[in-house]
Amino acid sequence: MPTYNRPDMVRETVDSLRKSEFSDFRVVVSDNRSETSAQESVKAFIDSLGDPRFSFVVQPENGGEYGQGRFFMKDSEGCQLFAILHDDDLLDPGYLGRAVDRLREHDDAALFIANPRLVDEALQVSEALTAEYLQEHGRGERQTGLFPILETLLDTGFTPISGTVFRRKNLVQSGFVDSDCVGNFPFELNVMLRLGDLSCKGWFEDETLLSVRYHKGSLRNTLGLMSNTAVVSTMLKLLDRRRYTGAPEARRKVLVARLHRAMAEIHAKDGALAEAKAAIKSAISTRPKSANAWKTCFKIYLEGARG
Repeated sequence: MPTYNRPDMVRETVDSLRKSEFSDFRVVVSDNRSETSAQESVKAFIDSLGDPRFSFVVQPENGGEYGQGRFFMKDSEGCQLFAILHDDDLLDPGYLGRAVDRLREHDDAALFIANPRLVDEALQVSEALTAEYLQEHGRGERQTGLFPILETLLDTGFTPISGTVFRRKNLVQSGFVDSDCVGNFPFELNVMLRLGDLSCKGWFEDETLLSVRYHKGSLRNTLGLMSNTAVVSTMLKLLDRRRYTGAPEARRKVLVARLHRAMAEIHAKDGALAEAKAAIKSAISTRPKSANAWKTCFKIYLEGARG
């Protein structure tokens, strides 16, 4: 459980695990260099539990999601299953037991996921945000059962990182993440791409079994994904170095072209016209018939002419 400056939320996340009907697990709460008061608060809380399944560590530096993920993988040697649960999300009491049962029943499943409900900071459910999430991630069209990780990832980002229970041997086989990636996003994309590279499948449970908190401090709200140079360039690096066949390759090109467009827009906003033009040319060469790429191209060249 990675945590950073969220002592109140992490307590609720820990409490959700202590209510689990399945009890054969251990939890490492890893602080990513929070403020001293937050570190001390969480440590005191974990110590007060008197529960040997729960431990607390502080990382030597803030290595983002990649740093935490690599630490957790090393620390979990000897475990059969592995999960990262964000410090603002909560599992239902039956979640872990269901995951273990399904992965025992289906040897060909590399991971287990279930549907979430989206909640606010006070844990109040938002029906509208939940419905939007399920729609965006292609959950409404898929029933309980095995699914191809790569195809669903490229289509809708079907599989999140938080709460997903992985068969650890599959993560080891995949290499977990690319060695030259650091920071936060796209850690999730990287993990799933590597499993997809091996044609792994996952198990989807069409039942709501966890709560995902949507709040102003969420990474999805603070990173500015498609306007963040580090995020866009790293996603491009991950997808540019991969090639598939059939529908996955077609979808990969759509994403690559979209990312080049985003990079062009970032450069144009920063006044780097030459870099913007190079990026939009890359988008068009990837998908010559993309109307959106050509629209962005005309916009950038028009603004350049006016400038």
